[in-house]
Amino acid sequence: MSLSLTEKRKLSPYQELRSLYEQTINVNHISEKLDICHPDDDAKIIKKQMELKDFDVMGIEENGIVIGYVKKEDLREGMCKEYFKNLSPREIVSESTPLIQILFLFKKTERIFVLEGNRVTKLVTLADLQKPPIRMLLFGLITLLEMHLLRVINYYLSKDAWKENLGYQRIEKAKELYNERKARNEAIELSDCLQLCDKRDIILNDIELRHYFNFTSKTKGKDYFKKLEGLRNNLAHAQVLNTRHSWDEIISLVKETEELLATCEQIY
Repeated sequence: MSLSLTEKRKLSPYQELRSLYEQTINVNHISEKLDICHPDDDAKIIKKQMELKDFDVMGIEENGIVIGYVKKEDLREGMCKEYFKNLSPREIVSESTPLIQILFLFKKTERIFVLEGNRVTKLVTLADLQKPPIRMLLFGLITLLEMHLLRVINYYLSKDAWKENLGYQRIEKAKELYNERKARNEAIELSDCLQLCDKRDIILNDIELRHYFNFTSKTKGKDYFKKLEGLRNNLAHAQVLNTRHSWDEIISLVKETEELLATCEQIY
């Protein structure tokens, strides 16, 4: 159901981002056409085709319908039907499935088949998670969290009280940036010049804020922010994340970040 103009105006920045990815950007923006073979095709020939195209999976089609698939690593002698694998319900999504849902589905599978109408026509693999729409989503979530962390700090700590939770050198660094930006006639506060690492330390060094964000210890909080900063840096420098382990960690990190954003949303 579409939102009215009044309802749209009530959306928070995080909700607006979610709305963008849920209503506008879907699985079709990262999926690829599914190449197919037939049950009686020679498995060795199909394997060579897959190697040439760098495919790990190919659909098996019968009577114009994709009924399953074969994996390159399985193919040996004989016909493709001998290596047939059924399509699992958890591997199939509709073409309108939001991108952020696709990300979480990869926690339990290595590939996703896309239904166009009532036919499987496309495929998404871990490699497709490198594409710009996914990277935009991840960077957007991190940026929103940074904005919310500052808002929470300003809400709970009186003007400049956050300095008590930050080292001298980091405060001086913020002042340098503040002076540079003020020279450009930007209307800002000193707290607007805090970096992610500063916001981390302010929150983790304040018992109430640490509890507010459900960090049971400083160690747990530092571990989360270390991973978050690593992901942000990799995204900013277009680093490739192409291992199963990497994506498992990223998906878990996104889940934690969404939980923190939901906590932040309570003060809006």
